Amino acid sequence: MKRRDRRKPARLLALLAALLLLLIGCGRGAGKDIMTAGDLNDRRYTIGVDQGSAADLIAEAAFPEAKFEYFSDKFMGYRAVADGKVDAFVYDRRQMEIAIGSGLSGVRLLDETPGEAIDIAVGLSPVSGIDGLEGKINAFIAELRADGTLDDMFRRWVAEGEDEMPEIPAPKAPTEKLTVGTSGTAEPFSYYGEGGLTGFDIELALRFAAWLNAELTFRIYDYGSIVAAARSGDVDCIMADLNVTEERRQELPFSDILFSERAGIMVRDGETAVPQLEYASFEELEGRRIAVLTGSVQPQMVLGKIPTADLRYFNSGPDMYQALKAHKVEAFTEDEVIIRLMTAGERGVSWIPEYLDTADFAFAFPMDDEGEALRSELSRFVRSLREDGTLEELEEIWLGPDEERKQPSGWESLPAVNGTIRAAVNTESVPMVYVKDNAVVGYEIDLLTRFCQAKGYALKLEDMDFSAVLAAVQSGKVDIGAAAMTVTEERSRSMLFSEPHFATGVALAVRTTDIREGGVFFRNLADSFRKTFLTENRWQLFLKGIGNTLLIAVSSILMGTLLGFAVYLLCRRVGRIANAVTRAAVWLVQAMPILIFLMVLYYLVFGRVDVSGITVAVIGFTVTFGASVYGLICSGVDTVDKGQTEGAYALGVGSRRTFFEIVLPQAIPHILPSYKGEIGSLIQGTSIVGYIAVQDLTKMGDIVRSRTYEAFFPLVVVAIIYVLLSVLVNLAIGRVIDRIDPRKRAREAILKGVDTHD
Repeated sequence: MKRRDRRKPARLLALLAALLLLLIGCGRGAGKDIMTAGDLNDRRYTIGVDQGSAADLIAEAAFPEAKFEYFSDKFMGYRAVADGKVDAFVYDRRQMEIAIGSGLSGVRLLDETPGEAIDIAVGLSPVSGIDGLEGKINAFIAELRADGTLDDMFRRWVAEGEDEMPEIPAPKAPTEKLTVGTSGTAEPFSYYGEGGLTGFDIELALRFAAWLNAELTFRIYDYGSIVAAARSGDVDCIMADLNVTEERRQELPFSDILFSERAGIMVRDGETAVPQLEYASFEELEGRRIAVLTGSVQPQMVLGKIPTADLRYFNSGPDMYQALKAHKVEAFTEDEVIIRLMTAGERGVSWIPEYLDTADFAFAFPMDDEGEALRSELSRFVRSLREDGTLEELEEIWLGPDEERKQPSGWESLPAVNGTIRAAVNTESVPMVYVKDNAVVGYEIDLLTRFCQAKGYALKLEDMDFSAVLAAVQSGKVDIGAAAMTVTEERSRSMLFSEPHFATGVALAVRTTDIREGGVFFRNLADSFRKTFLTENRWQLFLKGIGNTLLIAVSSILMGTLLGFAVYLLCRRVGRIANAVTRAAVWLVQAMPILIFLMVLYYLVFGRVDVSGITVAVIGFTVTFGASVYGLICSGVDTVDKGQTEGAYALGVGSRRTFFEIVLPQAIPHILPSYKGEIGSLIQGTSIVGYIAVQDLTKMGDIVRSRTYEAFFPLVVVAIIYVLLSVLVNLAIGRVIDRIDPRKRAREAILKGVDTHD
């Protein structure tokens, strides 16, 4: 028998450490100052190109002495230049200008343009179901060019960067069906804007469908598969800023040329890649990118003052804050009190000294009789606190600079004299609701605690994302929503609100001229570690998150295995109809996205049941893992020759013994490799349970980010922990598997009961 290599775990951890070092920046760091295009024609330089594009051919012709690295994704090429992994990247100049203008930092474009122009055209499927497609598209393009429409489209989308799609009526009685393949990632030609898919090529497709009297369907592909989609007939044509190359002409026909572009050369900028911007008024932000919180009332407020704002949606305040610092947006909107806390002691971010609007914070309730009764009771209490000055005192405590006064309210120990109030909270809503010293604290928590103490209620908090708070209140899953919620007319149609307890102004945060640029992650590594782990003992949050993640994962693995095995045994001897029903149920569970499945369980199936999010998560992952185990067993058993079962029956061996002693031992080796893969997928899948009020590892990372406003360090930490958890769980499962794998039994176990001296 082979001796087990006990060094494998150590080698694996060493490999992970090496990969981590590679991940966080051990790149080439060429550091060479490239001033002209001619500098690049040297074997010391590596140039990145988009594989298969016209720029690829142009670069190879212009720089024959250089080395080349090929990318299937232009954004990876951009990032490789910024990180010093390649010395330059050659691609469509206009698209690179847009990327830099949209916040890509650490790079610049050389003034020179290599090689000849790049022709752009419509790629045509050689097996399209539309008769005479090439002639029709060329006639259409000729008409657009003759009446000036094509030039106008190029001016609006490409030259001037406008993003408003004109009204193009769809045919009322279409006689054709037109399927257009596009990318959705090539701004300004095909990309996703506020209203969905938009751009030069999208307008071209809409106009062509109207001209052709066709029903239009878009299909999104990456550039590595879009040509293959046209060749196979999955799409009738390609409208995606498609470069015309000789190689592509051999695979499919092209329309007449739409226009020509120039290639550009992107190189690393050792000084400043993006101008440091400052906006002093709302007027200066017209047409600029402004970050808003998904599910909030901020979009309406921004558009009320800045109608042409380009809204970008984010899930949390820390994400918006980091997007601003990274030049992804020019401003973000948030309550002034929150912006003040975000920017306290931080250089480079401030806010415009004018409110977009004022806002009232209140508690939310389900729109039913119980919700109305609780709302009335809490509203009377809020009014009494306003009259006796308690609300003003709470503001001084939780909005003031004295951290010693910000102590836990003791909500966990309230007695349930008159019952328990379940409250949905979002602990990223500093200073209303947040985590400090591993306890949920804040202005609203303090207020709720005082109310429950006065009325004899116990208080149970369920932490979840802001959008999930709204869903929990509307579905009646909780009694109260507390997450710095703004009262609006639209929300008042789907939930009840208490008397407002806090008034604030909504402001716009912007960059200032002393913004800190790249490299801060490594320069402040020790500070990031201190803030993430040591301040307020936040390492305990990660431990709690790890515990919850492991509890969900391990429980689901064990119970899911038992469930899948039990279902297989129950269905093994039943008829075809029962098996068909079982397989249909398994297919349905596996086809449904796990996030949707968990939310259906949490808000609908267990909507009015007082069951924890962890329990729902275990149930959900147990069912999905059980479905996978059932499928694995079916596949494994099918690999065993049916003749062995028939032979056992002929010898008088019963069905039960045949399965467990003959079939299953032979099926297990076929099942185990896929089984370990399913375990890894399950552990990774648990990262979305924060949507159903579970404080798992990912959620704890978000909570820490909401306090530190660190962009990367908590994310890197969470990623490392997930990798380690997967390794450790797989090692543990591997040990168990080794014990039950028939191929790895010890010689003594194999020969047990056999007289070897016969």
